[in-house]
Amino acid sequence: MKKSFRIIIGSIFVSLTSCGLLLAQPDSSPQMHAHFINVGQADSTLLEFPCGAVLIDAGAQDTAYQDKLIQYLNTFFQGRPELTNTLEAVFITHPHIDHTFALKRVVQDFNVKRFIENGQTRGSGVANINWVRSEAPQRHITLRTILNSEVMKAGNKKGLTDDTIDPLHCDKCDPKIVIYSGQWDNHPNWPQSELDSNNNEHSLVIRIDFGQSSFLFPGDLETYAIQSLLDFYGRTPGSNGTNALNVFDVDVYHVDHHGSSNGTTTAWVQALTPSFAVISCGQWNYGQGTANPFTTWAYGHPRKVTLDLLSSVITATRTDPVWIQAATGARKFSQTVVRKNIYATAWDGNIEIGASLQHVFTVSRNN
Repeated sequence: MKKSFRIIIGSIFVSLTSCGLLLAQPDSSPQMHAHFINVGQADSTLLEFPCGAVLIDAGAQDTAYQDKLIQYLNTFFQGRPELTNTLEAVFITHPHIDHTFALKRVVQDFNVKRFIENGQTRGSGVANINWVRSEAPQRHITLRTILNSEVMKAGNKKGLTDDTIDPLHCDKCDPKIVIYSGQWDNHPNWPQSELDSNNNEHSLVIRIDFGQSSFLFPGDLETYAIQSLLDFYGRTPGSNGTNALNVFDVDVYHVDHHGSSNGTTTAWVQALTPSFAVISCGQWNYGQGTANPFTTWAYGHPRKVTLDLLSSVITATRTDPVWIQAATGARKFSQTVVRKNIYATAWDGNIEIGASLQHVFTVSRNN
């Protein structure tokens, strides 16, 4: 568990330690930035490093939010002209349309060097994945399919990484990108129907370490795969061979499955011990009054029980407590206050969390 860290919000520099709030100076070391882009009831995150950028998922709620995603990326690259409109890699955690809606536009509008996905052949968003596969040769995109069997081969508990998964090696820092899988095929408690049919449970789990700072992106993982992760990886030996190391203990947690009740469990958040949580979801009333089952209103995202679980492990508080609508069930929302370091695109808009090698964090949002 992290005992202390520094956080910078907006233009106010603050140090959070066990002694409370202290003024601090901005950190001048290399920085990475996670841009949690507001794409409505969908998911897309841009990871910016000193020498390049990668995208995790390319979802959008509809064409309007797709345009907003493309505009966000265009603005980003205008501010980083040395990157020449290039994404070193695009990761798709799983083939649902809320994670792939804007994928074709991303590949058409920007230079994508590597495309990494989990090999599933069914799902509402698989057509866009297949399009990238067909376009890859003429666009010079390196394709990589990450199968569960490869991630967990021979009982491997260190996750999977190589120069395709982790292509960035900057001059003054070396970000680490590692993929884990919750698909332990021989898990004794997995129902076969869940193993066969639920795309969410097959999500790639992506961890990024930037010096002492860490981020976790588990896609839309649900209860069975979460427990499988905890059972399979558990606590592994540390570098000295004696100290236990929890591979999922991270600073910034991108909350599973848009903050749904089946995407976060007590054991999971206790293993993560995050200092920040970020939820990608749409406005609470998106879909209200319609029969569309694929909306924030129909799903009930985020669930209050999830916010309560996160609040139970996150110790630091937001500088601005925010009143929001949280779901107690599908199509059932009520007002509640969020005081801890829990952010969501639904009420914070685009969210940017920066991190230094020395465990200093910045938070900004455009709402």
